[in-house]
Amino acid sequence: MAVFLGIIAEKLGLSSVVGYLIAGTLVGPGLLHWVSSGEDAIRSIAEIGVALLLFTIGLEVTGKRLKELLGRGMAIGVLQVLITGVIGYVIAKFLGAPTNASIIIGSMGALSSTAVVSRVLQDRSELDSSHGRLAFGVLLIQDLAIVPLMLLVAFLHESSEASAVVSQLGAASAKVIAFVVVVFLAGILILPRFFGAALIRRSSELPVIVGIVTCLSAMWLADELDLSPAIGAFIAGMILAGSPFAAQVKGDMAPLRYIFLALFFAATGMLADFSWLIDSYHWIWTIGVVGCIVVGKTTVIALLAMAWKHPRRVSIASGLCLAQIGEFSFVIGVEAMDSNLMSDDVFQLMMSSSLLTLLLSPLCIGKSRGIAKRIDNVLGGDTNVGLEGDEVSLQNHVVVIGYGVAGRNVVKDLLETDQQVLVIDMSPIGIKQAKEAGAFALLGNAQMRDVLEHAGIRHAKLVVTTLPDHRAAAQTIHQVRAIAVSVPIVARARYSIHSEQLTIAGADIVVDEEECVGHSLAKQTLGQIGL
Repeated sequence: MAVFLGIIAEKLGLSSVVGYLIAGTLVGPGLLHWVSSGEDAIRSIAEIGVALLLFTIGLEVTGKRLKELLGRGMAIGVLQVLITGVIGYVIAKFLGAPTNASIIIGSMGALSSTAVVSRVLQDRSELDSSHGRLAFGVLLIQDLAIVPLMLLVAFLHESSEASAVVSQLGAASAKVIAFVVVVFLAGILILPRFFGAALIRRSSELPVIVGIVTCLSAMWLADELDLSPAIGAFIAGMILAGSPFAAQVKGDMAPLRYIFLALFFAATGMLADFSWLIDSYHWIWTIGVVGCIVVGKTTVIALLAMAWKHPRRVSIASGLCLAQIGEFSFVIGVEAMDSNLMSDDVFQLMMSSSLLTLLLSPLCIGKSRGIAKRIDNVLGGDTNVGLEGDEVSLQNHVVVIGYGVAGRNVVKDLLETDQQVLVIDMSPIGIKQAKEAGAFALLGNAQMRDVLEHAGIRHAKLVVTTLPDHRAAAQTIHQVRAIAVSVPIVARARYSIHSEQLTIAGADIVVDEEECVGHSLAKQTLGQIGL
């Protein structure tokens, strides 16, 4: 069902996440009742999906990049959790909820969805954009906040003394420190020896197995210490990010990640109870809560980000990305229900609202930059300065897609002939280098139509794609042709076997890398023998 509805969602231009959530809602106990047992097993399997997602993201995060991600995002994340939690508490209390239930509602409302936001940003290649980095930094803080929030639930259930709460917080902090120390020591002292072994280097499968074992071991250790397994997996990914096998591990783990993430979203959809939703006009309350969450969290995060000197458009877009109730809120809600801190009606209201916000999230994230731009313009913002990827007013320019070694050489020669060059690349470092070289630059995925539109592709006199991946290059060429039918396209083919595919996609000239290398090798060979 998840596969079927995921395909339909993609066909409709939505994220497959929407299809997975609806699939879970349909087959779960709240509607068709096809899956009505084994909740614990399903929840455990689903949690692995989130952990694998964060592990693969961690494989791309070095220590320097983590510092950039957290940076100002740490203060914004902490304040957002506190402020959003207090606002949720006040609203719930005003509407007549008991004190304990109001605290739980505030705690649940403070957390966003790491799985949905990371997945959609990654699919859109916006995880490295300004708003993507800010949103992910806040998500990391929210995931860490689950520890004190779960302690808060236990405190409310047991009505502990203040000294006991301090003791519990101290123990939790000690566990976090112990976990980080153990994992990083293993990463420094043990893993390099594994990956440095000749046997590992010669094998195609052992690096992947070592990577998966590292991920699962970190998850298990985090779970044993009552921490989030997802955070454990993320830290494990960071440790492996410096190894030469990081890209291979990430690529080979992709099928596992996709399967478990689909199960996670389907399991989340199973929490919906349609019979409750349509009874006694509960759907009206649900829509009201959804509106408060989307508007309230967007506003709080945007204001905090602007207070920390982030551009207004970036701040608003980040707020829209985080405008939902996340998967860790379910953990808090279930724990509160088991402890009799919430009534069944309040629990169903929060769960139903959460599911609706998750269904809206792919749309909010996809439109975040456009919405942020419009709001900023209404508020009197600079129409020429904004998010990375906003439109650049160029005419008769050359668009170079990709800023690797090939892209740098193309741009260098074009600039030497006084051409206007605009570079599209997904790496912030590449964008910075392109600007330093004297080119205009956009951070984004050239396979996305809106990125090409922002690059002024309709007014370009030439497009050069230097992407090594033939599939990405072909998709990019298709998108360029859909927007600008007559613009000349020069494409790089890494292997001769893919040259025809790029020509069929719409490239006017295909530079065959193997053929060029062959000519160069022949020339050097003849030179060595004096011919």
